[in-house]
Amino acid sequence: MGRLHETFRRAFEDREHRRSGGIRTARPPSRAFAATFELVPGRASRSQAYDASVAFARDAARDGRLAALSITENAGGHPALSPPVLGREIRDLGMEPIIHFSCKDKNRNEIESHLFELDRYHLRNLLVVTGDYPRFGYEGQAKPVFDLDSVLALGLIEAMNRGIVLDPRAPGGGQRLPRLDFYAGAVVSPFKRLEAELVPQYAKLRRKVAAGARFIITQMGFDVRKYDEVLRFMAHEGLRVPVLATVFLPDLRLARLLNRGVVPGCVVPDAVLAAVERETGAPDGGHGARIERGARLVAILKGLGFDGVHLSGTGLTYDDVSRVLDRAAEIGDEWPDLVPEFLHPGAWDFWYFQEDPATGLNSDRPTPLRRRRLHPAAAAGFRINRLVHRLFFRAEGPLFGMLREIARRIEGSPLEGAFTRLEHWVKEGLFDCQRCGDCTLDALAFLCPQSGCAKFLLNGPCGGSRDGWCEVWPGRRRCIYVRVYQRLRSVGGVQALSAMPPLPPRDWSLYRKASWLTFFLGRDHHRAGRDADGEGGG
Repeated sequence: MGRLHETFRRAFEDREHRRSGGIRTARPPSRAFAATFELVPGRASRSQAYDASVAFARDAARDGRLAALSITENAGGHPALSPPVLGREIRDLGMEPIIHFSCKDKNRNEIESHLFELDRYHLRNLLVVTGDYPRFGYEGQAKPVFDLDSVLALGLIEAMNRGIVLDPRAPGGGQRLPRLDFYAGAVVSPFKRLEAELVPQYAKLRRKVAAGARFIITQMGFDVRKYDEVLRFMAHEGLRVPVLATVFLPDLRLARLLNRGVVPGCVVPDAVLAAVERETGAPDGGHGARIERGARLVAILKGLGFDGVHLSGTGLTYDDVSRVLDRAAEIGDEWPDLVPEFLHPGAWDFWYFQEDPATGLNSDRPTPLRRRRLHPAAAAGFRINRLVHRLFFRAEGPLFGMLREIARRIEGSPLEGAFTRLEHWVKEGLFDCQRCGDCTLDALAFLCPQSGCAKFLLNGPCGGSRDGWCEVWPGRRRCIYVRVYQRLRSVGGVQALSAMPPLPPRDWSLYRKASWLTFFLGRDHHRAGRDADGEGGG
């Protein structure tokens, strides 16, 4: 592990975030505290923006207060300079780079290849993200890949750190590759309005840490009760990794875009936008107010107990960042008095924890989850699917053994083609089946991620939903994981979101095959034909 790991570890170990009788004590301002900054490469390899990023890195290395500079990968889904290019220059200047590692443009083989490249360049600090949906590129919109989600990518990185064993069927099969040494983190978005959005976000956070995330960085927002929620959730769940909070310093143009939800997962409440609009009339165009807001938020987050902050914003020089850090240090003791300025209760419908009236933040008491009824048609369909699943696809079901024997007889016979077409006809009408051959309906409340999720995600939502809508189809299609949550909540089965092991990536060798056959013959991820005690799919 490198210097960044040591910096985060020291900040984490210096926590005076202790719980005694359910009461949390804040950390003193003198403790170790890490700060990083986010650079966004442009769509060019030779530009003033690139030169400005290098100059920023040079100043940061000279000053020495930033622990690392992170580099986004095709932010917003638009093409840009590859992060390793800037990362190598930053490293040569003496700064620690964090490479944003996105799943949206690479299949699993390219991901592994890219990781070998990063290791060779000694770029081993990664922030693993699912990624924004691809947008405009050469001659139109790019094809989304999303072969792995962030949970699966973290699992691959952890396997490579241990020394991945090659598939016996591959050249050199069975061989264990040399161990690598990546320090990989992940993101969580607490800035979700609805219960059905927020609870799956935290369920996915558990999975990310279990898969190998060594640190966590929050998405950006301006409500300190939501920031406080993240720390309390991690303490409540025993997730012991360093946590940094993103502090965003927007100008007016970007504040307006984020307020409208143009950038998935990023939230600027109405009150913050109104303040930025007022401040723009100042002689400096609101720049000083921008710095002050960032400094106050940094001071609060340090007081709350975060291990550090992740600073970001457009058009900022290193001098601006230095002013934020200096001012935050000046007002550090005053942070409890600043909290009311950063509370936006009207922006949210649900908090994971109940409010502490004394502070305006959270208590340690989880909010009771709401049990809501589904629409009668949806409820009836869900009940029928669960009944069919128990009868046909569970090992203890009365028809499981008979159907497994039928599958064995059909395979390779003249009936296999007709059987496959019949299954696709039935499931296409019911579930908009995409013929993946490895069905996951049973794990996701009988909703298909291959047709219902723009990113085909198998292990929880991305961070891009807004008010329950998919980031790709806002106002037209609900996030599939909001719908999964609502179905599971209607039968009290929400624990399944985080209790079950991660679903493996789609096996493309099964494409267009009958998932009923691959299931009963033990060839899909259920392995039901090999293990009679396994639970089936559908």
